[in-house]
Amino acid sequence: MGIKSALEIQLQKLKQPEHYANYLEQYMTDASSAAYFLVEILEDGNIKGRTVVDAGTGNGILACGAYYLGAATVLGFDIDVSMVEIAKQNCNNVKFEVRNVKDISGKFDTWIMNPPFGSVMKHADRPFIEKAFETSKFIYSIGNAKAESFLSREFSARGDIFREEHIDLSVPRIYEHHKKDWTRIPAVIFGVKNYSF
Repeated sequence: MGIKSALEIQLQKLKQPEHYANYLEQYMTDASSAAYFLVEILEDGNIKGRTVVDAGTGNGILACGAYYLGAATVLGFDIDVSMVEIAKQNCNNVKFEVRNVKDISGKFDTWIMNPPFGSVMKHADRPFIEKAFETSKFIYSIGNAKAESFLSREFSARGDIFREEHIDLSVPRIYEHHKKDWTRIPAVIFGVKNYSF
């Protein structure tokens, strides 16, 4: 069994929230997409032995995955208390904190995120991008494919984009406005080396 398949199986076992806050654009990164994303970062040399931050951790799927893949330390943070409680249950070897992204400080090797796409609150991803460039050498982000040109400009203005590829996220029906049991959301993965570090 390959590393991605083994990681995906582990991530599928994590506890999921029963309720989501639409105003925060909460949805979980599916296990297959999370495993793919994390193995790409691992292959770039930016997980094993590194200090990793998972911004807007939700249930901790990316933070737990980074820990499973050998990160030296992992910090997962989210503004939602209930999400942080679930994340703590999922992975007790990761430090999870209730914090606003604007309050994060320190220096980290790798910043990973699947931030709000900005469909409910325009530019909701901007504070995540700003803080990533303030604190981290390598930045990995999952973004809305519809915003790819904007995100590419944002990232290339302050860093070297060395990874830009498309994936489809699987999103279950979690909100009343969802019509299907599962929806595929076109997304884009960015890997960026911060010019400031």
